[in-house]
Amino acid sequence: MEHWLKIPENVIRHRIFRFRETFLYSVEAPVGRGAYWLRSWQTAIEWVANAKSIIDRGYYEHRDKTGAFQVPTLSENHVLICSDQLVEEFRNAREDQLSFTQRVADVLQLEFTIGPGLFFNGWHIPFIRNQLTKGLEGFTIPLMEEFKLAIEDHMMSNSGQWTSVKAYGFCSTVIARGMSRTFVGLELCRNKEYLKTTLEFTQQLFIAANLLRFIPTPVKYLISPLINERFLNKPLRISKRLLAPIIEERKRRAQEEGEDWKGRPDDMLQWLIEGAPESEQSTDALVLRMTEVNMSALHTTGATLYECLFRLAMHPEYIPDLRQEINYTIVHNGWTKVAMAKLVKLDSFMRETHRFSGTTLVSMGRKVIGKGFTFSNALHLPAGVTVSIPETPHMDEREYENAHVFDGFRFSRPFERGEVAQGIDNKGSKRKYFTTASTDFLRFGYGHSVCPGRFFAAHKIKIILCLMVMYYDIRLEDKPRPVYFEFVRGSDLNACLSFKRRQSEIS
Repeated sequence: MEHWLKIPENVIRHRIFRFRETFLYSVEAPVGRGAYWLRSWQTAIEWVANAKSIIDRGYYEHRDKTGAFQVPTLSENHVLICSDQLVEEFRNAREDQLSFTQRVADVLQLEFTIGPGLFFNGWHIPFIRNQLTKGLEGFTIPLMEEFKLAIEDHMMSNSGQWTSVKAYGFCSTVIARGMSRTFVGLELCRNKEYLKTTLEFTQQLFIAANLLRFIPTPVKYLISPLINERFLNKPLRISKRLLAPIIEERKRRAQEEGEDWKGRPDDMLQWLIEGAPESEQSTDALVLRMTEVNMSALHTTGATLYECLFRLAMHPEYIPDLRQEINYTIVHNGWTKVAMAKLVKLDSFMRETHRFSGTTLVSMGRKVIGKGFTFSNALHLPAGVTVSIPETPHMDEREYENAHVFDGFRFSRPFERGEVAQGIDNKGSKRKYFTTASTDFLRFGYGHSVCPGRFFAAHKIKIILCLMVMYYDIRLEDKPRPVYFEFVRGSDLNACLSFKRRQSEIS
């Protein structure tokens, strides 16, 4: 007998303003009564600004029943998986069944923006997993120095006066400067034009992609050149103007003096130059690849730092314990990778903040390709369907005790009595770090495509929070009001925090 949730094979996709009565399940949103096609329209429109309510309702209604539900949207068939068993099957699916790269291509409209080659050929990812992650020890002091300078540049006074800053811009710029120190070196990491362009490109790409997603495909071919010229071409031209001379000079030095030429940088740009396949060794291709690496490293890291600073301001009761831990750890271990790993309370605070405030309402987005995908309960998804996992479990009382209460030391408390070194509590549970992915913590994804840069992101955030907690008092000015668009949770760009310099116990 066929499973009653099976989607007919002819359901591949629907385009803007077209709905078919063949959805797996349509969440019963409070949009009135009427024919199915009318409810589909109403739910799809509600999804644009109220997706969180729809996702949460679908999750709690179906996690113990079908384990899946579907929401009609204006641009795609979107199935959400919400039972632990199906999530495990989902995360173990092969790329040729549930494709991460195809989903990214859809979200960013790569065919019509910067081209699909960047994501379908991720030859740069091993450099993130290997050189970048394994090189954190060597990057720690340069990162600390650059972050410290970047923070001081934002603070108008060191005389004990409160300085108000727009938090999102502050976090993004500080992250961009330290990141650029390890990606392109001192040549550009303090260049204001380069930093501005790096930040703008990420924002502009999302704007361009969101505009294109709601346009019928035939029209995209006509209008995408205009959208690209308006949003993307200028930052790409500036990036090329600034990066190309550096790339050409490094290539020249290597050719004339050999691979181990004197002064050879050990940074991301150099790894890309030396490791690029033959088809991507041109300067233009390297500039575009560097731009994509910047984009991937910036967006969520800046948003997470932003949320952590606001949580500190909203919960100042955690600051004394964090200062004590940071002071003791840095004094005894210096600014090292080992020191950052020992900051268990800070790590817990970051994870709890991340549990409360992600950048999306769903994670692990995939596109069904090939012959489709069938789960163990006979639920079949045909090719063309978008499938993802709700992030609602982060607030599920079955997963977290008092899930809706912010508990900054939730993840460190079980290990504060001499069990940290073993990483196992007295119940046999493994310690959960900020970077640990699981079915109840999906911010970095889960499975074979879990975010490869999460260790570098955690390292950067820890260093900045150490500097902010030790050198500054923090005060809340505005409670941030996130902006929701479909499944994306955007930061409040105008929310402000105030900082005041204090005498630190560490140098």
